[in-house]
Amino acid sequence: MRNRLAVPLLLGWTFFVWISRIRNILEDDGLDGTGRAWRLGAAALFVVLAAVVLVARMRRSPRATAVLAALVVWTIGWWAIRGIGILVDGNHDVGFKVVHTVLMIVSIALAMWAWTRRDG
Repeated sequence: MRNRLAVPLLLGWTFFVWISRIRNILEDDGLDGTGRAWRLGAAALFVVLAAVVLVARMRRSPRATAVLAALVVWTIGWWAIRGIGILVDGNHDVGFKVVHTVLMIVSIALAMWAWTRRDG
């Protein structure tokens, strides 16, 4: 049973984190058009990839593993670059860094778990 939870947990976490992020971006009056656009694009890519993985798995598509791989690579790559950038950036307070470190650790751990248990 534990193996069957890995991918659904990654998908649920991804939807939760990135739909929340989209809401925050849309409510942030301090962002200009370019800043808002690239943030929305990155967040939307997470949501779209998770949705495609969900549909592919529900349909038992032979491409389910490939789209899961894309989500896993994008998740780990995003957090390896952006998460570390947040940690070393002097413009963020400690609370912001703690929250994003937790998001990074959970996201990467779930992505790795989902990949290793993808057939479960």
